[in-house]
Amino acid sequence: MGNPKGNTWAVLIAGTKDWDNYRHQADICHSYHILIENGVKPEHIIVMMYDDIAFNKQNMYPGKVFNEPRGKDVYNGIKIDYSGSFVTSEIFLNVLKGNKSGNAGKGSGRVLESGELDYVFVFYVAHGDHEILGMPEESVLHKNELFDTFKI
Repeated sequence: MGNPKGNTWAVLIAGTKDWDNYRHQADICHSYHILIENGVKPEHIIVMMYDDIAFNKQNMYPGKVFNEPRGKDVYNGIKIDYSGSFVTSEIFLNVLKGNKSGNAGKGSGRVLESGELDYVFVFYVAHGDHEILGMPEESVLHKNELFDTFKI
């Protein structure tokens, strides 16, 4: 998955919270491990997820998350940069823009530091609708906000 001329970066975001949306955070955890197994450096992966399922009272396996029946625990070893109230459109867009000052004091504060030769993989898992993406700490992220960020 490496780029011979640059690096691979990833932004993984689960745009939901609560037990009923378990699968979204489980998919983000699983994706994190797939990226690592394929040579992406952990310091090049930024994870945003509410982080309210591993220790949820409904979890029969406290501290563990699975994305398939009888699968391995995909929560083990994951580094979450932004959780809880820090999973917002504003913080997500700052991550994509590389805006460190905008995310200072919020979660890890990490943002993309990619260059023109780098690949950037963005994986969003959650609910959306025509021209919007859901976010756990606010109603939606509008298409134009995301498109404007990619144009920078």
